[in-house]
Amino acid sequence: MENADPNNLSGLHARRYNQAGFLDARWQPLSRLTLSAGARAEANTNFGTRVVPRVGAIYALRRSQDFWGDTRARISYGQGIEEPTIFESFAADPCNPGNPALRPERSRTLNFGIDQFFSADRFRLSAGYFTNQFRDLINQQVGPADSICFSGNEMLYFNTDLSRARGMNWSGEAHLNHWLLLKGNYSYDDTRILKTVSTAPAIQQPGNHLLRRPVDSGNLWHSASFRRVNLNLAGYFTGVRTDSDFDGLGITHNPGYARFDFATSYNFSGGLSFYGRVTNLLDKRYQDAVGFPSLGRDFRLGMNYHFSGRK
Repeated sequence: MENADPNNLSGLHARRYNQAGFLDARWQPLSRLTLSAGARAEANTNFGTRVVPRVGAIYALRRSQDFWGDTRARISYGQGIEEPTIFESFAADPCNPGNPALRPERSRTLNFGIDQFFSADRFRLSAGYFTNQFRDLINQQVGPADSICFSGNEMLYFNTDLSRARGMNWSGEAHLNHWLLLKGNYSYDDTRILKTVSTAPAIQQPGNHLLRRPVDSGNLWHSASFRRVNLNLAGYFTGVRTDSDFDGLGITHNPGYARFDFATSYNFSGGLSFYGRVTNLLDKRYQDAVGFPSLGRDFRLGMNYHFSGRK
């Protein structure tokens, strides 16, 4: 059950019930072939009961522990739903009211790709193609004029009709030796709005990219372990995204950025360990969404103690 007050000053108390369950099965009819299938059912106070299926298969085209190692092909298809948030459905803000009639967001996804391993699985390169179809994505449109609102109009939540995303994922992993691991990935995600309502903002009209979905993104991750010490350095890279201030200031894009995080730990004897973490190591200024600045450099230090018992 979800139980919340979407606006602290409104006195409105929103409540809705959710029940869900899923089944997942795997079968290996051949030594090289693995099949999977599953389904999730969700019963919601607002939109009733929905069932979404998923199926997939992995086939080993080649098996080898030589330099040119295993080659695996994979394919999967799935559907998904995501309910509106409590705020989107029940907010009582006169300038940004909720819409109880919102439908859940729906998606259909097809993925296929190939994984190539090298040198007894010490190295891996993967490439995959995906195509997604989205219906009923939740966005905002300009509503009636209201002088008490900063933009001069109410902003109303609505379901878009149809959007899609197509692209490629590339990833790699390298176990350079027993103490050093490198990982990385890059995604090209070409999204488009195909159908929507005429009153939607200009940036959400057909032909535009989906809101806050970068075409280019990726990350790099490094892990090194020396006896009791572990060091991790991660970099996250995001390209330019379509975005908006929704207040008539003319902002239509959010610049890309690169952010780095660092973490370390030291294991003492007797189950005691020390850890340290620095998020946004270079103190990069960026916004994941227009109007919501990121935190600056953030330090965290701590101790852990692991209790172990004997059977």
